[in-house]
Amino acid sequence: MKKLIKTLLIITILSGMAAQCFAQTLSADQFKALVAAQAKKDLQKFNLDDCEVTVGHLPVQSFTVPDGKVTVEIVSNGYQSLTPKEFKKVNIYVNKNYARTYYVPLETKAYKHVAVAKEVIQRDKIIPLQSVEFKRMDIMGNLNNTVSLEDISRELVATKAFFPGNMILKRYTMSKPDIVKNAMVTVNFRTGNALNIAVEGIALMQGNKGDTIQVKNKRFNKIYTGEVTGVNQVLVQI
Repeated sequence: MKKLIKTLLIITILSGMAAQCFAQTLSADQFKALVAAQAKKDLQKFNLDDCEVTVGHLPVQSFTVPDGKVTVEIVSNGYQSLTPKEFKKVNIYVNKNYARTYYVPLETKAYKHVAVAKEVIQRDKIIPLQSVEFKRMDIMGNLNNTVSLEDISRELVATKAFFPGNMILKRYTMSKPDIVKNAMVTVNFRTGNALNIAVEGIALMQGNKGDTIQVKNKRFNKIYTGEVTGVNQVLVQI
């Protein structure tokens, strides 16, 4: 019985020594460097000018992981919804095999030259190029929501007012409709199949072909309801 106990004790000691031989210690600083590098790599798809990633304090000094090449995966629902400061779930892999998970505080800044209002841009108005400048901004939290020169060139319409210094965001813009609110339009009056007369009017609403909008004839100070038939064209049946 004593021999059996000694044998088991020796096996246990040897097993522990073997485990130590095939393990490695990953310091907190090494782990933080891996996480920061991976976070920057994940951001490359957004074509940033630059980014800064800071990994916050960890309550441990080191990790024990299996021996081999250590890599990390930052689990996210999508960087477009990232906030500048948040805790991220990080999976640790050794030789591509999962080892453990740790939650890490990350502070991220993402810089890119994007469209910024340099004067007041009114709601429901086309955003003119001369009212915009392109500045290097921290766009963290809006990675998929910024506006480029190409976007501005397509005549976007503001769905909210922008003030000097405001970053112009896609969610507050829309493609130019066939008729923009307050634009001058041609109002065609028709009786049956015969076109009677065409006059100028002011669109009181925006709309695309097929939409019903209201227009105002300034000369007679009357409001008509008609159908959008094309760019700045409205048909009123009388």
